[in-house]
Amino acid sequence: MVYHTVTLKVKNDVAKVANELVELGIVKSRNQAYNLLIEIGINKAKQLIERKRKVKLLVEKWLKEGLPFENLPTHEDVEEERSR
Repeated sequence: MVYHTVTLKVKNDVAKVANELVELGIVKSRNQAYNLLIEIGINKAKQLIERKRKVKLLVEKWLKEGLPFENLPTHEDVEEERSR
């Protein structure tokens, strides 16, 4: 496993959580605490990245090919669906 050293500023709330993780013995160091916090949130970040990539691909496709106007629902279709 390769590690990279980074310097970052975090909000006080994040620092408090990291310190509490160490104080309670959940992790051995603040370094491990921050890595744990990052790992917990990385899956959500990956989901956001993937969604943004898909949106970007669709936008590029639509700019190149035009918007797909066929078989779009009308306002009557939408209202009928709501009434169900």
